[in-house]
Amino acid sequence: MTAVSIIYARKQIEHAEWLPDKAALWELIGLTPELASDPTVMVPVAAYHDLMEVIAESEFPDLKFHMKTCRSMRCDEFGVFGLAFKSAPTLRQGFQRIWRYVRLHNRVADFSAGQEGDRYCWSMQAPNVDRLGNYLSREAAMGTTLTLCRETTTQDLQPRHVQFMHEREGSIDALVEHFGCVPEFGAQSDALHFDVEQVDQPCTIGDPAIWSFLISHLDQEMEKECDPEKNFETQVVEEITKLLSGGVPQLSDVSKSMGLGGRTLQRRLSERGQSFQSLTDEARRQLAQQLIRSSSYSFSEIAFLTGFSEQSAFSRAFKRWSGQTPKAYRGALRERVAAET
Repeated sequence: MTAVSIIYARKQIEHAEWLPDKAALWELIGLTPELASDPTVMVPVAAYHDLMEVIAESEFPDLKFHMKTCRSMRCDEFGVFGLAFKSAPTLRQGFQRIWRYVRLHNRVADFSAGQEGDRYCWSMQAPNVDRLGNYLSREAAMGTTLTLCRETTTQDLQPRHVQFMHEREGSIDALVEHFGCVPEFGAQSDALHFDVEQVDQPCTIGDPAIWSFLISHLDQEMEKECDPEKNFETQVVEEITKLLSGGVPQLSDVSKSMGLGGRTLQRRLSERGQSFQSLTDEARRQLAQQLIRSSSYSFSEIAFLTGFSEQSAFSRAFKRWSGQTPKAYRGALRERVAAET
């Protein structure tokens, strides 16, 4: 089910200052306030978007409620997920591991994290639904991420750049105040960009032992959410993808980041009829196609980000994967988008 945790809906209702009839808002999403303290209770995304739009209508054009909601968020309210993020030794380590667990409270979007030059990027991919509720939900997701980052580091933390795919009507003053910069709209993706130095600073209450314990607990929760057989291979591909910008990772690098021994990783792949080499190839293919679809990177930059030292080698591999050169693939995508619009 495409849904978000009730914690988001509860907070939005609390900050609907111009709508005193809270019972009507709860009825709109088909839930009751008695369920509000359990972050595992989910709200269908369409109902959540309806809620956002009703509240927005009461404030338009000076929309502030969703940023007030973001500022009120606390790690502890997200259960084990929030506590794990809070105990991460650094923001980089938090982002590198936590992104896969976001689905425990947000089943609408997929998140990813990685270094891009001198920036560290936290990005979100979600269905591009053309409605204000979806746009405000995306802004709130990024705003909440920043609030949780500030709780673990410093309240002065400001991203270097903030961007959203959508265009927006109404005032964006509340966003500028919260993020500390003017967001870019009409971008290739929704993302927060931080300076590398910011994500590598020790978190104020980071604790490696507690972090490791809570991550183990989250792994168990994810096993309940997904098919374990399929999930393991997906995890390996995701780990490889995160490391590609530093060159093609070795099996030992990936096993270490997953908390496994090298022989254990090799054995578990063999049991599933997979090899580390084939999953590395798959990770490179997926990332290359994603970057061509959703970014303005040059092909030489994409080659680097997918672990190729030369653009020519990347082009040969891409043609093997898709039957097209990178240029032809991007051109076909643009023609398809133009035809649909």
